[in-house]
Amino acid sequence: MLATKKILGLLGHQISYSLSPLMHNKAAELLGLEYIYVPFDLASPERLEAALDGVRTLGIAGLNVTVPYKEKVMKYLDTLSPEAAEAEAVNTIVNQEGTLIGYNTDITGFGEPLKPYKAELKNAAVAIFGNGGAARAVIESLRNEFDVSAIHLIVRNEEKAAVLRESLERRSKNLIVEVHNIVDAKTANVLRAVKLIVNATPVGTAHVDATHHLSAVQTSAGHEELYADPSVFSAGQLVYDLTYHPPMTPLLITAAGQGATVISGLEMLLAQGAKAFELWTGHAMPVAQVRPFLVAALEAPFVEAAPVHPVESAVKKSAAKSATKVKFRKVKLDDGTAAATEPAGLNSLKQEISKNELAEKKDETEELEEGN
Repeated sequence: MLATKKILGLLGHQISYSLSPLMHNKAAELLGLEYIYVPFDLASPERLEAALDGVRTLGIAGLNVTVPYKEKVMKYLDTLSPEAAEAEAVNTIVNQEGTLIGYNTDITGFGEPLKPYKAELKNAAVAIFGNGGAARAVIESLRNEFDVSAIHLIVRNEEKAAVLRESLERRSKNLIVEVHNIVDAKTANVLRAVKLIVNATPVGTAHVDATHHLSAVQTSAGHEELYADPSVFSAGQLVYDLTYHPPMTPLLITAAGQGATVISGLEMLLAQGAKAFELWTGHAMPVAQVRPFLVAALEAPFVEAAPVHPVESAVKKSAAKSATKVKFRKVKLDDGTAAATEPAGLNSLKQEISKNELAEKKDETEELEEGN
């Protein structure tokens, strides 16, 4: 008799770009575990409660939660782990015999690639783009694990960010929290002065269509103008983009060009995914074995790209000069073939977004600030 596979999934909207299904299915396959991970694209927030009732009824073993439901999902769960309650955001759900328990593995996932810089971040000031669920996890990691002195929230919706600031000030008496509008000219000076800059919004995410080709890059006029300004970045800064598709986003390319050390969201994807996988299955994810498959998948949409553009060569030279975490490496798959050797995403810089598309994106401000 064939064993029945337990179902895991990703709950969110516009999630075709996600590598979570590949990551978790490959991990289960490598370990010989009977699990299958599938995406659940929920377009209507009004049906969120019904969707979670379905998880209980159908016996779905667990879910990841992403934009735009990390905060919205909380009131429909039975129990919250301490870190999820503190962050007021959930990215992982475990179904324990009909009881849905919410966790936040983004907190430890975010912090994992920053551990080598812990001494540098102690008592340092940081800036975070966004104030949604992903930003909340970033904040919890920074204040609890890295003992930063000040957090600057770079947002469009200052009213929403003010609520988060007040919550933080109540819980962290010695932490300075300030809110800055992303379009304010003075915000550039804030970015120049901080040690760490984090993008906790989906801006910069490349979406891939059904034929596995790049179809669009999320953007917003204000955000793009801000991080496209090379003068806000410098050597000695850390710039961390939670977006992983592509691994080298426009933000990271610009920062690397100025000598900053950059960290791709791929590192957080793997770290938070490993923690969630262990919560669901009781087994450690074989991260080192899973990573090459994700790297190869991220390269795939750009295989037919045009020859190397001058900006790409400049970025490579700058990255090498500043000893950034940009990695140019070969990986071998099971069939012995080699994956591409340079980070994906460079060609996405050459894609132009029309003025009409930019105007449409302005209407999506709240979703962009929800986080990754």
